[in-house]
Amino acid sequence: MPMLRTVVIDDEPNARQVVKNIIELYCELAVVVGEAKNVNEGVKIIDELDPDLVLLDIKMPDGTGFDLLKKVKKVNFHFIFITAFEEYAIRAIKQSALDYVVKPINTNELVSAIERANLARIRESDQISKLNNISHNEDNNTGNRRIVLNTQDSIYVVEVADIISCKADKNYTELNVVNKNNLVISKTLKEFEDMLVDCGFFRTHQSYLINLKYIEYYEKGLGGTIIMQDSTRIPVSSRKKDAFMRIMTKL
Repeated sequence: MPMLRTVVIDDEPNARQVVKNIIELYCELAVVVGEAKNVNEGVKIIDELDPDLVLLDIKMPDGTGFDLLKKVKKVNFHFIFITAFEEYAIRAIKQSALDYVVKPINTNELVSAIERANLARIRESDQISKLNNISHNEDNNTGNRRIVLNTQDSIYVVEVADIISCKADKNYTELNVVNKNNLVISKTLKEFEDMLVDCGFFRTHQSYLINLKYIEYYEKGLGGTIIMQDSTRIPVSSRKKDAFMRIMTKL
């Protein structure tokens, strides 16, 4: 299989050099064919070189990595965001099922991300779906959000507001979604908690995360049980009970 022809886009020369050094020394799957320092240069070099992979900074002087992806003629490449940690940006990327590496760059993390890109090789429709989703979430920061869910057989774009609850199943999570069969996703419940905690979700138990707007009523007990609007019964652990009762008084 041919190597991934890679473009590195970052406004920091040192950051670009670090990425190039890691690829040259530790990654046999990719070769750097070009680099750029901002959005405008990045768009030009992508359109000229038609790379397989773009390693892309989020914040640059003339815009963001998201802006760049909206401007290129055709997103027929895989992309990995490289960014200093910013809570909103990372959450948006996770919700859209996009890959990212946090600065300062860890060699193993970058190499692993490139290996995942190589395995993808590249289903353009998947990338377009994910890009459209992150654009939607950017434009609706305080409104309806969408999340990309990869099952074994399909890719779903789901409104966060339609997720009723999430149930842990070892390293997988089963999502109960309005008007859909339950979706089994290869992410941990903790990952979903990180993505959804600011969208009206609450971790009631080590195995359950719920959308508070779907609560029908609460049965008292040691921890108690939440009855959701679809009649699903969700346990509340004893250590989560006080926090849950405080939330109930505010609903």
